[in-house]
Amino acid sequence: MARPFLLPPPSIAALALLAATGCPTSDVGAPCNHGHLDAPQVPTVTFPALACDQLMCMYPARDEPPVAPCETAADCNASGTSSTFECVAGRCEVASTHVLSRSMCTMRCDSDADCDDGDPGTTCRTGFSCARVQSLGDFCCEKLCVCRDDLDEAAAAMREEACSAGNLVGCCDRDPVPDACGP
Repeated sequence: MARPFLLPPPSIAALALLAATGCPTSDVGAPCNHGHLDAPQVPTVTFPALACDQLMCMYPARDEPPVAPCETAADCNASGTSSTFECVAGRCEVASTHVLSRSMCTMRCDSDADCDDGDPGTTCRTGFSCARVQSLGDFCCEKLCVCRDDLDEAAAAMREEACSAGNLVGCCDRDPVPDACGP
């Protein structure tokens, strides 16, 4: 009778090496989409986003389209080289392709270091910060990893101050008060 071929059990050192080199610890910065939403003009977090480990997809930019009427996308974008806006029925709107190119997986964080081990193929050029980007909704005052390319640091600093003090209107005045508000 033939004996079955059995592999020896892996060593603890081999498993540790595989765990350390196999995958990044998060997918922060990986591309994601928001499903069937109109292109947002303000920072938006979609939950659940099944493409992301933490189920959160963020569009961090604040893009206000020009109000002048348009005939082509070039009329909506300064210098005609940007593709942030498109012309739809004679008015400028945030282009869905722009939203897709800037939307990335995110996660809750306590410090910038929490955001460091993300997707190595991210399109974020300047790295990630742990910042409060939402003033309303389910993620108001939550600290999330956000690409510095798109972070409005002055607005994030004002939100940080208001959230820490527990007085951000539209968020910290809700009942019940979100855990992310206050000290």
